[in-house]
Amino acid sequence: MITIQTVKEEDLKDVLALEQLVFNAGSYPAFVIRQLFDISNNLFIVAKENNKILGFAVGALNTNNKKAWILSLGVHPEARSKQIRKQLTNKLVNLLKEENCLEICLTVHPDNAPAIKIYKELSFKGETILENYFLENEKRIIMTLKNS
Repeated sequence: MITIQTVKEEDLKDVLALEQLVFNAGSYPAFVIRQLFDISNNLFIVAKENNKILGFAVGALNTNNKKAWILSLGVHPEARSKQIRKQLTNKLVNLLKEENCLEICLTVHPDNAPAIKIYKELSFKGETILENYFLENEKRIIMTLKNS
């Protein structure tokens, strides 16, 4: 059975390994994973099965404008058929809505059709491709979900 829960400090090495596996050269370094843990509170979640981390998601909320971001979401390649990406996104969206955010944003590579499909199923909108989002000619689509 897959459970979604708040990340614990002892999970961070496994999250980092999964981040590196999923995102390769584009992965966050260890110090960023640690700092996200320190500042994200309950918005850093993991999916576990038999005590093994199969996925994670990290969100952030700007309390000044009530705009939230899903900063990272990764699922182990061998677990992608288990709907974990959708479960993590849905849980993070619900946590952010509980914080009374007005809008939830995320970025996704335009070639990542499975992720785009899931985000659209969860009512995220956005089609415009930004050619240089990460300042290194890295294409991204910004998708948003309005909290009504």
